[in-house]
Amino acid sequence: MSWGQSPERGIQLIVNSPSSDDHLLVGVVGPAVGLKGEVEVDVVSDDPARFAPGSTMIAAGRELSVRSVRTNRRGTVVAFDGVTDRAAAEALRGAELIVPRSRARELGPREYWDHDLVGCEVLTAAGEAVGRVSEVLHAPANDVLVVGGHLIPLVEHIVLDVQPKKTITIDPIPGLLDG
Repeated sequence: MSWGQSPERGIQLIVNSPSSDDHLLVGVVGPAVGLKGEVEVDVVSDDPARFAPGSTMIAAGRELSVRSVRTNRRGTVVAFDGVTDRAAAEALRGAELIVPRSRARELGPREYWDHDLVGCEVLTAAGEAVGRVSEVLHAPANDVLVVGGHLIPLVEHIVLDVQPKKTITIDPIPGLLDG
């Protein structure tokens, strides 16, 4: 689960890098765990039911169904139907786990998928063009929009309005756009 901003600060960014506009990344397969086909998964979905037993996702062009899920000291461990030994589990290592975008949860007000912000034109409240968002960084305190040589914190008192896939209006604090 990755959230770019806590709800009390107003803007929440749902961390996600889609493989395409039609799919959402929900996790990345890590190393095998044990001998029975389990794998560590770096989960990037904020949907708590995403890895529930019986849920399905796609990895390397193959549909996988979750057989079981548990946590260990390093994170989330998932077993998929049909992946029954260590060799089969290791063969999945590094694979992106994706789901159709139609299966994404509904976003609340002031929540955005990060890929809907990349490419947005950033304007000041006065209408001055700043540039386009090239990347979203997920820092510990808050998410940050990379716009040209500027790093713009994705916080409510700076980001005034977001029109996903179009524009972002900001009220820059002194010095934010200098240099």
